Amino acid sequence: MAGQVHRGFFSAGVQLQDGGRERIPHGPDPATPLALPARRLPLPVVSAARRKRGPIVTRMAALLRGVNVGGHRKLPMSEFRDLLGGLGFGAVATYIQSGNAVFDAPGRPGEVAAAIGEAVAERFGFTVPVMVRTAAEIEALLDADPFAGRGLDESKVIVMFLDAAPPVLEVPEDCPEEVVAAGREVWVYYPTGQGTSRLGQRGFWKPIGEAAMTGRNLRTLKRLRDMANGE
Repeated sequence: MAGQVHRGFFSAGVQLQDGGRERIPHGPDPATPLALPARRLPLPVVSAARRKRGPIVTRMAALLRGVNVGGHRKLPMSEFRDLLGGLGFGAVATYIQSGNAVFDAPGRPGEVAAAIGEAVAERFGFTVPVMVRTAAEIEALLDADPFAGRGLDESKVIVMFLDAAPPVLEVPEDCPEEVVAAGREVWVYYPTGQGTSRLGQRGFWKPIGEAAMTGRNLRTLKRLRDMANGE
């Protein structure tokens, strides 16, 4: 459950032999019944069609940190799509130039994030933090928007994605931002815009380490949700 960040802190049996019967050295003892044949558990039935389909895939979204900013870490989205396809991901689509993609992939989000990070480093020569969430997680995140219903500028509502739930964070008294922590995400409303915020200067993100997270505004997240749903 999301928690508002206030000014200050927020907080095994007989072994069978010889075809499934217990070995009895001197003939049966009337007082000791013979062991029954071992039962085999039925194997799950997998249809031929299921085997042909291969591994189960999940719709996911990848968010890269700090690409195509100020001429640094250049990563053309056409090449990013090609990279994801080369990893075996399907139905790949990207959004704007800040390193956002939706795709179908097997495996867990953490494994997918690691694979993308390694592939980017190998192909483009730089390391970049990668956060991956399933489409269902993005949907649930937006459904739990703590600022919903207030008519806020969506470009000023930012969700910071982390690898793990954050430690205790302290909002400086002289900063106007509203902050809500919810699991591995931190929602921030920047009333005067993110560019003029002093949260970073005042060390707000220091307990996490800015390199271990990436942020997207509400407008971008809604678009990624729609893309993941095929819209």
